[in-house]
Amino acid sequence: MTDQLPLSSPPPSGSVQSGPGMGQCSVTKQWFPEDEVVTFQGQLVSAEGKQILLDRLRTGAQAPGALLRPGTAARFWCIFLDMLLLGALGFIMETALGLRLWEPHRYNQLQYQPSGLVAVTLESGLYIGYFGLLHGWKGKTFGKMAGNLSVINLDGTPISKSRAFARAAVFQFGPILMLIATFLGVLTDHKSLFNLGIFVSWVWLLLDGLVALADTRMQRSLHDRICGTRVIRENA
Repeated sequence: MTDQLPLSSPPPSGSVQSGPGMGQCSVTKQWFPEDEVVTFQGQLVSAEGKQILLDRLRTGAQAPGALLRPGTAARFWCIFLDMLLLGALGFIMETALGLRLWEPHRYNQLQYQPSGLVAVTLESGLYIGYFGLLHGWKGKTFGKMAGNLSVINLDGTPISKSRAFARAAVFQFGPILMLIATFLGVLTDHKSLFNLGIFVSWVWLLLDGLVALADTRMQRSLHDRICGTRVIRENA
């Protein structure tokens, strides 16, 4: 009597398809049980692909799915495009609502023209809404789309909508402080508070940029560090 062979045998690791509890190796593109892959910069790597990956890194090749530093010029260009767009939107919004456009150096305008305060408040809300909505939806603003950049969590996963709005609020921390100081200055008729708000706002923006420039490895700004995010350059 001959032994009967089983009708089927379990497939070897890596030959199975995607499904619950499975992860795809970024190097070999095969699927493995989750306990057989490790995470490397937000990408899954199997034991089989580990040696391949190490060999690539030794030769200076780019790791698959590696998170690329955006570069100073690219990041400046993207934020410049966003500021142009926001400036145009702010102008249209304030003109449509019949608000007196606010000039930062004109304290008397805020003191005697309440519409100036409304304009400043709407501008802050516009900035937070723009960055919060687009980063929460696509991980990138229109400026970042043009520069092929995106915002992610430190582990490489997309940021949530709540974190996107928190990041936008922290990014606008300086202007928000200026807005608060402006309100207090107008209400109490103390121009020194207004000037202090402008000073703190510029210091914050300068410090935010300098922290990013000092981070030569990931270029994380101050608001990125506070919110646990980073900006990356996507592979073309």
